[in-house]
Amino acid sequence: MASHDGLIHLHCGDASAEVHRRSGLPGSVRIWRDSPAVGPWTADASRLPGLRVAWWGLPADEVPARLVLEDLGGTAEPVLWFGPDPWEQACLLWVLAELPEGSLSDLVPLDRNVAQLPPAALPGLFVQRILLDEDTLVQARSLWGGFLEGGWGALAGCGISALPWLARALARLAEDHPVEGPGRTRMQIRGLLDQGVQALPALMAGLQKLEDPRHGAWYGDRFVAKVVESMEARLG
Repeated sequence: MASHDGLIHLHCGDASAEVHRRSGLPGSVRIWRDSPAVGPWTADASRLPGLRVAWWGLPADEVPARLVLEDLGGTAEPVLWFGPDPWEQACLLWVLAELPEGSLSDLVPLDRNVAQLPPAALPGLFVQRILLDEDTLVQARSLWGGFLEGGWGALAGCGISALPWLARALARLAEDHPVEGPGRTRMQIRGLLDQGVQALPALMAGLQKLEDPRHGAWYGDRFVAKVVESMEARLG
């Protein structure tokens, strides 16, 4: 393992990064802000930022920044802090698939998102980190290629033994991308709307109860608002 001075900690979201910054751990922090778990995707790296900006409805200067990975390797040792929910596990798969050849990384074992942890818990988790081997990266690249070719629905039943939460996350993502008809999340939102639940906070509270208690409504309120808006547009 690299010296602590060369550590680069990768976190999924600003809230997790803020917890990390209060933990006292050495090394620099980088943030992965967008996830392939929701919305349209493309294998064309030149088109991806514009596609995501348009889908999220963001101003051009708020593009979901794609983390630059090319400088990893050598004395830089990425430490991956990704929780068990589908949003973060989809990001983890993306990160592993795009690490430069020959660059290995450490995975911190987490049973919940870092944003749900007290800063004092992170040093103890950090010392339990596991070095992922090349075979794991090969498997990740293969699964990522499967996603780019066939979407999340093509990965139902898949997983990687070294990534304990990935199979569960892929199964949940596949539920949102059935061969026909609306996916699970859209059906859950539709069901709550039909019950008269209209306000976004109430919708999120209802959805929280319908997801795994380890993480709840992993897709976030901005995504739910987009789904509701699209449903209303169809009815209109």
